[in-house]
Amino acid sequence: MPEYLAAHFDTGPDNLKSMRAFINEKAAAGYALHQVIERSPCQWVLIFRRNSAGS
Repeated sequence: MPEYLAAHFDTGPDNLKSMRAFINEKAAAGYALHQVIERSPCQWVLIFRRNSAGS
């Protein structure tokens, strides 16, 4: 499992609700949100870092 994971995300019509669900999915897979970069009002780059407890 890589230490960092970058994901492009488009919130679309669900706004940030769908992003929260995506972050929760990654948390369940052992990643914590490390950084968020806003590219436009609905496009983001999310950078996750592997939880140290998961290694």
